[in-house]
Formats: sequence, C-alpha cells, structure tokens
Amino acid sequence: MNFQRVYAIAARKFASLRRDKRMFGFIVIMPALQILLFGWAIGGTPTDLNVVVVDDGPAEQSAIFIGYIEGGDALLVSYSDSMDEANATVENGASWAVFHLLPDGTISVVLDNSNQQVTNTILLEVRDAMQEANGGQLPLDIADPIYGDRDPSFIDFLAPGIMTLVCFMFSTILTTMTFVGERHDGTLDRIFAAGTQPSEVLFGHLGAFSVILIGQVAVVIAIATLGFEIPINGSVMLLFTVCLLLGWAAMCLGLAISSKAKSEFQAMQLNMPLLFPALLLSGILWPVQALPGWLQPVAWALPTTWTAEACRSIMIRGWGLESTSVQLALLINTIFGVLMLAIASRTIRVRQS
Repeated sequence: MNFQRVYAIAARKFASLRRDKRMFGFIVIMPALQILLFGWAIGGTPTDLNVVVVDDGPAEQSAIFIGYIEGGDALLVSYSDSMDEANATVENGASWAVFHLLPDGTISVVLDNSNQQVTNTILLEVRDAMQEANGGQLPLDIADPIYGDRDPSFIDFLAPGIMTLVCFMFSTILTTMTFVGERHDGTLDRIFAAGTQPSEVLFGHLGAFSVILIGQVAVVIAIATLGFEIPINGSVMLLFTVCLLLGWAAMCLGLAISSKAKSEFQAMQLNMPLLFPALLLSGILWPVQALPGWLQPVAWALPTTWTAEACRSIMIRGWGLESTSVQLALLINTIFGVLMLAIASRTIRVRQS
C-alpha cells in the first residue's frame, strides 16, 4: 500500500468537504443542533398551566395552599365560585384542572388527563402545596377526569403524536426523493420539452401521491386502533381528514425541497433540519409547555404541532370540528401546503427558464 496516495486521496476529500458548506453543516452542525434540541425539548417541566380554584375551604389552609401554587412557575391560577363554571373551563380546553377546596379541608382535583406530563406536574404541585399547608395531611381526592382515563397508559398520549410524525415524515421523504430522482434521470426535462407547464407537473405528482397518502393514513389509523387498541373518542373521519391534510402539506414541502435540491443526497440534507425538529418540538414526545419560552413560538410555527394537538383532542377528548384546535390545524396545514406549493412552482419556473 502506498501511503502517499492514501494521504493524497484523504486530503483531496477533506478539501472537497471543506468547500461544500452544505456538507460541512450536515456533518458538524446538524449533530450539535440535534443534541441541543433534545436537551431543550425532553425532560423539562411544563409551565404556565391554567388551573381554576373554587375556594370553599378553611381560610388559613386555603391561603397557604393557594399562596404556594401561585408562587411557582408551573400553574397560572384563576378563581370561580361555581364548580359547574370551573369544570366548563376544562371541558372547553381553557384550563387543565380544577382545585375544589372543601370545608372539611379536603382538596378535590378534577383533571384534563389527556396529557400525562401535564397531569403529573399539576399533581406534584398540589402535593407540595399540601405539604406546605399542613404537613401533607390534607386529604386529596382525585376525581374522575373530564378527559382521558384515570390511569392512562403512556401510549395513549404518544400515539396521536406518532401518527402525526409518520404522516408528515414519510410524505415529505417520498415526494422529495421521487421528484429529485425524476430530475436526475432526465424525465422532467423530457416532460418540459413536451410543453408541460410546471404547475401541471406539480399537481400531477400531488394527485398520484395523494392516492398513496390515503392508503397510508388509513393503515396508520387502523393499526393504532385495532392493533394497539388506542381509543378514538371523536370522529374517525375528522381524524382521517386532519392527518390527510397534514400529509398533503408535507408533500408540498417535499416538492419545495426537491425543487431546490440537485441530488437525492442534497434532498436528504435539506430534509433532516426539518424532520428532527418536528419530532422534538411538536409535542409528540414531550409537552410544548415544557419547552423554553423562547423556543415555544418556533414549536407553534410547525404544522405538526397543531396537528398533534388536534389529533389528541379528537382521540382523547372527543372534540369535533367546533374545537378551535382542530380548526387551527386544518387552517394552518392548508396555508402551509399552499405556501410550499407556491415556492416549488416558482423555483421550477426559474430553473426551466
């Protein structure tokens, strides 16, 4: 073996990588960014959770208990004189829990149990406040939750987010790789040479992939419900529509990415900075409320965040189209898809000319 030739080849490859800024970012910056996002997104404590207090308890104990929960960052406390009004705030999604301080010193907690991490944070704050108020001796009654099971499994929380991620990720990758492959093998050039307009090419791809997407979404929902017995308390058709619209928006994103990529590898380089944040920042593995404050607006800018929230609202809470979270998911996915499609169309026209 000639080590001089080995050195020359290694030096040439290193120089090539150094000149390719995209490759340098993919190799060096992306792993660092992924670790940072993982540290920021996973394991944090949710904050600014809205709860309602109905105070009918002993004055001294109530003052200590309420003072403790108001003094932390986890809970945002509001008050009501009626349990019916307080429970209604949980039913419509305006709050996560109701604390009813009873005359005998008992604390009754009514929860929205659709998010386990949020529930655990609330109960931990309640127990710490009880410890502060009376040495932990105040009786605690956990009422039947308004949404979710009394003892939910983690998969009930995780499944809607994973369904969201699967629809988004595979629609983006499939569209990206196929479109770039057609450009690479010259198929697109021959289509354009025949007088086909860029918009016709894009809608033709969307039409074909939409058929695949319908089957993909149907399989995902069927496996989740029949294979793992994940409950769907709301409309299956509405859940199907939300996931389908996200998949369509993801296909438009894939077309926009592929219109700017020169090869399959470049397409994957552009996909990674989008898919990994979608996994960590969309509330799929951990609540958005636990993210650092400066990172939460980034999370809510992702269509996957709204879709995961809408899927949980449909599957766990049983909400329908009247829900604001479902409406916003449909609206944001539509806007995102149209915007990505416009970017793809403009880029293709520029390249064609």
